[in-house]
Amino acid sequence: MTIPLLRSDLGEGLLACFTGRELDRAAPEVGDAGNLAHRRPHRPADLAAARREVADAIGVPTDAWHLMHQVHGPQVGIVDEATTAGAELREVDAIVTRQAGRALVVQVADCVPVLLGGDRAIAAVHAGRAGVATGVLARTLEELESLGQPVAALSAVVGPAIGGCCYEVPERMRDELADRVPEARATTRWGTPSLDLPAAVGAQLAAAGVTEVRQLGLCTFEDERFFSHRRDAAGGRQVGIVYRGRAS
Repeated sequence: MTIPLLRSDLGEGLLACFTGRELDRAAPEVGDAGNLAHRRPHRPADLAAARREVADAIGVPTDAWHLMHQVHGPQVGIVDEATTAGAELREVDAIVTRQAGRALVVQVADCVPVLLGGDRAIAAVHAGRAGVATGVLARTLEELESLGQPVAALSAVVGPAIGGCCYEVPERMRDELADRVPEARATTRWGTPSLDLPAAVGAQLAAAGVTEVRQLGLCTFEDERFFSHRRDAAGGRQVGIVYRGRAS
């Protein structure tokens, strides 16, 4: 197997990366190769093998991964010393921690994966349309501040997500979000109303004081290296992972 792995620089001692679809192997009957989400599709053996491949590539065992049961809301989970290693956090769309040796994982297939890192804490965020509208990023930054991580000292990377070029929505839906975040207003390549969620996320981070924001600018709908719910709802999901190694 060869699952794509895009690494990003969040600072010294931090690992940040995004996976993609495995294109060099024939797709199975259900879903696509390289899927890292356990809810859709359900092929336990393939999933375990794919996660092991990524874990070996990044040097972080899967029993240190903290995933989320994402619900398109603003709730933020905290991984602390009392959190069992590898525990999934339920009904949250962001995770923060100041614990070393914990990998925070966000699953996406068009929504925006955001990884944040500083010298004291890290975060992984699932920012879909509803999360952008209800403030999941603002709440994440508040939690990071509560852990002693100044927002101004954070770096952020906005990973592969459907772009304004392709995220067609009804005009009313576009206007409702654009009234809150003007940068979200967009038009598809074919001239219909759309939302640019990566641009909205970047604007919200900048407005909150995050001075270093990197946009990968990769559209999951157009770029077949990535899973896209709109292109193939049953295909699966890629992940974003952020990790701080243990002190030596």
